[in-house]
Amino acid sequence: MLNDIHNHWKNDEAVRVKCLGVPTVDMQNVCHQLEDKTGGLIIHRHGGQLILYRGRHYNPKKRPVIPLMLWKPAEPVYPRIIKTTIEGLTVEETKEMRKKGLYVPVLTKLAKNGYYASLVPMVRDAFLTDELVRIDSKGLPKSDYRKIGVKLRDLVPCIIVSFDKEQIIVWRGKDYNGTIQDNTQKTSVSVLEEESAGAESENGDQEQASSDWASDECSQLSSSDEMPDDKSAISEVDSD
Repeated sequence: MLNDIHNHWKNDEAVRVKCLGVPTVDMQNVCHQLEDKTGGLIIHRHGGQLILYRGRHYNPKKRPVIPLMLWKPAEPVYPRIIKTTIEGLTVEETKEMRKKGLYVPVLTKLAKNGYYASLVPMVRDAFLTDELVRIDSKGLPKSDYRKIGVKLRDLVPCIIVSFDKEQIIVWRGKDYNGTIQDNTQKTSVSVLEEESAGAESENGDQEQASSDWASDECSQLSSSDEMPDDKSAISEVDSD
């Protein structure tokens, strides 16, 4: 893929990349990896479509050398995703939670090779009211929905309960209190309050400036009205 991007940059300044599937759960990571590996800059993003710009001083002769993989590397050994007992629960409580998770209403159904960037905020919003969330992943390869579950565990964060019957079941945990969303809401409210306060102060300054300007005009008018009276008084004295 990196070679294709650099080959395209020989003739055009920008290349369009369309992202689908598991990586779209964390689009920020996708953008960071593309910019870091290619040396380009993402100038536009809409959904899973990115426009990657090569830069003004791009030189194809100085492109990074990407080594060719002549053999398939050995698959790494990952730790077990689902443990026999969930941390903080007993064996019986874990079994009951896994049974209960299969009957929880489905939050959403994942399409094969879809765009999943809205999945993390959906799960966070659901955790405000429910402790268990079930995501229907029927039709997806087993490796795909397991990777999605791991990404949700790290990004939400949450605890993976089960992958039975092609369902992703996650638990918010005992200590979940939604502080992340509360903080974001508070910051947004504070920003709005600051903006409104700034607008009110600007309006007050404008009103004060207009009142000062009106008072200056009135004083000038009053002085101009008084001037002919003084002149008439001086003329009367001279005549006398």
